[in-house]
Order: sequence, then C-alpha cells, then structure tokens
Amino acid sequence: MTQILQGQVVAMFAFDVGYEVSLEKLSAMMATTPVQPLSRKKQTPTYLQYTKPPQILHLGIATGHFSTTGNIQATIFDFGAVSISYRWNLTAGEALPLDQLPQLSHDLYMLNLETHAKEQVEALMLKIEPAIVRPKLADLIEDYYLFIVEKLDTPLSAEALVADHRATLAQTLRFEKGKLSRSQQDEALAQNISYYEHDVTLVDWNAAVIYDPDYEDTANVLELLNVELLEARYIDRQLDKRISEYAGLVRKRIEWPIPLRTPYRKAIEDLAELRLESSLLSERVENALKLVGDLFLARLHSAAARRFCLQEWETTISRKLEIISDFYDLMNDRLHTVQSQTLEVIIVVLILVELILPLIGRH
Repeated sequence: MTQILQGQVVAMFAFDVGYEVSLEKLSAMMATTPVQPLSRKKQTPTYLQYTKPPQILHLGIATGHFSTTGNIQATIFDFGAVSISYRWNLTAGEALPLDQLPQLSHDLYMLNLETHAKEQVEALMLKIEPAIVRPKLADLIEDYYLFIVEKLDTPLSAEALVADHRATLAQTLRFEKGKLSRSQQDEALAQNISYYEHDVTLVDWNAAVIYDPDYEDTANVLELLNVELLEARYIDRQLDKRISEYAGLVRKRIEWPIPLRTPYRKAIEDLAELRLESSLLSERVENALKLVGDLFLARLHSAAARRFCLQEWETTISRKLEIISDFYDLMNDRLHTVQSQTLEVIIVVLILVELILPLIGRH
C-alpha cells in the first residue's frame, strides 16, 4: 500500500474586494511578505515574473476543521482581489495511505469553508481599508483545492502513479468517496503535465493533485488562475447588470428635448467608464504574471485555463463589451440627432418670427 510521507492540502477562496489595492500602502501598514519570484529550477526565464508581486499576510491558525491545526493566509493582489487559503499537513507524525485521499477530499469539501473565508476577508478589509481604492466586497466566491504529495514511501514515476492509482486520484479530484466510472476517470485525469519523470500535476475544474516536492510555483500559478476566474465572473456579472439597465433606457424615446441638454449624459459617462474599467481590469489580471511559450509553467497555465473555461469567459466578456460599445454609440447618435433636429426647429421658428414681426409692426 502506497503511503504519503509528506504532503499538504490547501483550500483557496478568491474574493473581489475593490477596484485596486495599493500594495505599497499595504506594506507600510502591515507586515506582509511578497510572493516569492518564480524559481529557476524548471527553466523559467528571468523576465517571466510577477508584474507586481502579490503580498502574503498570515491571518492565524485554522482550528476545528481537522484533527490537526492548519494555517490561514491571505494573498492580496494589486487589481483588487484577495485569496484566502487554508493549509494543513497531510501527515501528522505518521504516514497517510494514498487510498485515503478521496475520503479526505470529500471531508474537506463538505466543511463548507466559504462562510469562514468570507468572515476572514471581511475582517481583513476593515484592517486594510485605507489601502483599497473604492472598497466593496463582491458577493462572488471562487474556490479551489490542492492536494500536494511531496514524498511517497516508495518513489513512483508520474506514469506509474497515474496508471496504478487512477481511480484514487480521480475520486480525490472530484471529492467522491465511491469509485468513478472509467469515462469519469478519464475526464478527471485528462489535463496532466509533468516536467521531470517523477512529478506530475493533475488539473481538474475544482481541484488539482500535485505530485512534486518543488510545488510552490505550481501552487502559486493555480491560485492566480482561480483569482482570474473570479475576476472574469465578476466582470461578466457587472456587464450583465449594466446591459439589462441600459437596454431599457435605449428603448425609451426622448420627449421634448431641449438644445444643449443631455438627457443621456450620465448613462453615456457610465457606459464609457464601465467599458474602460472592464478592459483595464482584464488587462491587469492577464498581465499579473506573463507566461508564454512552451515552458513548463506556461503549459500548466494553459492546461488549467482550459479546465476553468477561461477562454469561453473571455469570449463572452468581449461580446458583452461590444454590446456596451453599441449602446454607447447608439445613445450618442440618438442624442446628437435629436439635438440637431431640435436646433433646426428653433432656427425655423426664429426665421418665422423675423418674418412675422415686421408685418405686425406695420399694423
């Protein structure tokens, strides 16, 4: 029976806390630690690093969830996102049989830590509010779970681990205690990536299994991806809300317009601001960590992004931004047309007045 000698389990919850976080102000206010630069162990070029390294803040001890205590920390991103993570050791002085991972993953998922994580981020926001631009906690939460195996009692190659324990690994990724069908196993294990012969990362839509003693970069990239997904959902929801609001406004006609009056002024300004802020947020999130080419972390990012359906979210957001742009153009065009027509009517009236007044004066 394969035993885990060293490993960790991590539960991560991403939140949007405002428009932006000043990491400089944050560091001046509290004792934070920047996320470590990407290591050079897997051919990571020096230019592939965080644009603005997120700041880590330790929040205390996690008790009452498992038999062992864990640690809680917040990773704070400059684009207004916070990731609350809970971390426990898989082994508390004794080895853990690998086939017990599915039960552990099921128990972890059933803890429903979202409420506790939300309380943590609310308390954190009160402490760091001066560093947040336009602070407001969105009601969206994005969760993700990591099962990290650093050392086994008998070292296995990545190929052997997946072949010999595919049922266990698939159940762990899907938080299931019962054995999954072959097709479900294939689907859960479809996205896997290795660098050395004895490491592998299995990425599913809500969890990943990392078999690697050098796991830090992989865990950081997956945490960032979970935040990217949250921000994509946040932007999508904001666009949905505004499209619904302005669709009703577009259907209304301007009655008795007055020259130089702009009944759509606020709506036009709001649309312009929404379009700009949504584009800027997408750009800042995407630029938080540049990973390009066929490097290990770039391939990991691409594999996880496929699992998270990030491309579909980006396509949907682009389409909705086009709708917002169409609303903006339509309102501007309608306003200019109506004002031009009104000015023409006034000019005609003034001409008539000039013609009629001399006639009245003669009488």
